[in-house]
Amino acid sequence: MVTTMKTAMLTIQEKHNFIYFMLFFFFYYFIMSVYFSFFPIWLADVNHLSKTETGMVFSSISFFAIVFQPLFGLISDKLGLRKHLLWSITILLILFAPFFIFVLSPLLQFNMYAGALAGGLYLGFVFSSGSGAVEAFIERVSRANYFEYGRVLVSGCVGWAICASLTGILFSIDPNITFWIASGFAVVLAILLFLSRPESNMNAQVMDKLGANRRAFSLKMAAELLVMPRFWAFIVYVIGVASIYDFFDQQFANFFKVFCQPATRY
Repeated sequence: MVTTMKTAMLTIQEKHNFIYFMLFFFFYYFIMSVYFSFFPIWLADVNHLSKTETGMVFSSISFFAIVFQPLFGLISDKLGLRKHLLWSITILLILFAPFFIFVLSPLLQFNMYAGALAGGLYLGFVFSSGSGAVEAFIERVSRANYFEYGRVLVSGCVGWAICASLTGILFSIDPNITFWIASGFAVVLAILLFLSRPESNMNAQVMDKLGANRRAFSLKMAAELLVMPRFWAFIVYVIGVASIYDFFDQQFANFFKVFCQPATRY
């Protein structure tokens, strides 16, 4: 079993990977917070969607998340430490502002169903499913480079908190400002991804060879999960927890906004 090491004991390449992916988490979750924190308000106030229409947009996002997540899991296992999937997510994030301003908003106002489909496809790819792919990749890099995954992950929490604290002011001035900031930080993600060298070192490669006699991953192995009762129990648990969590994210912004509006006289 490969154990983590103190940062001071890491090689230069391992230290660089630690720093690059810590910053990657920070900026990725900063961008995600731009979407999660203000998307319901943006739909209602900027695009004038009703609560029912807003729910349909989120349903579309959830649908594409269900479609993409199993695919991303299979692709991530096949790619290993190769960065192809992260490059796809990063390039789409660079287009964050153009997509919201010039594609999604006009589509929602022209045809809500077309906008919901486009928004679900894009946001389901880069966030609802993409976040899991990003976390799985960086966790794999942490094991190959002997640094603690938790230390890297905490930077994402900091990025989310800073975004939620600062961009609310900018959003009240002009929502497009926050979108362009997100696209700018996505360029930073691309630079960090280009500079990173997540290839495993010789010791990690030796450990992988020691486990080479295990069963190779295949679709048949994945299908075998479907006959395991504990797998379905876990699915039910995740669906219940995730549904409540997503419902909170979707509705809290609009719920909280009610307390900031002038009292209505009857």
